[in-house]
Amino acid sequence: MSFQSSVFINQGFGVPGEQYTDSPWRAQTFTIDSASAAYNIIGATICSVTSQGFCAAGNSGGTAPIAGLLVDPKDVALFGTGGIPLAPTLTVPNFTIVECATMGTFVVTLPGSANIGDWVIYDNTTGAISTVTPGTSLPGGKSWANAIVDYYTVSGAGLGVITMNPGLGQPTV
Repeated sequence: MSFQSSVFINQGFGVPGEQYTDSPWRAQTFTIDSASAAYNIIGATICSVTSQGFCAAGNSGGTAPIAGLLVDPKDVALFGTGGIPLAPTLTVPNFTIVECATMGTFVVTLPGSANIGDWVIYDNTTGAISTVTPGTSLPGGKSWANAIVDYYTVSGAGLGVITMNPGLGQPTV
């Protein structure tokens, strides 16, 4: 083994679902029960309230109240993938107690490039977040996530930062 020959100036960016800043945030605890457990991805999925104490990825009717973004990965006991306890995963099994945030600034996994100020939307079936530029009409099968891309421009799929606030409401186009 050789000695370290370089030192990186920047630290690792963050973990999806973790707070990015120490600003105030608001989250509630739910038991998740989605159509597919594959949709339950911390830091990449918006959930809606399905009944008292329960949430599901997405918003099948498009009118259910938003439970929020799946956050706080350190609060969920994850058992790995494929029966391997130490295989990393951010996918949560159904009937797990999770935290869903409706306010705060979080590290998320974005599926493509995004600019600061872009609006965050989510798929009504899967809850998967994505972004659109301001002034864009809401695509079919999507809902507003009451969030914007913040702090960094993202050049491709990967980690980004969004700020959620119920006061953002639905953008007008």
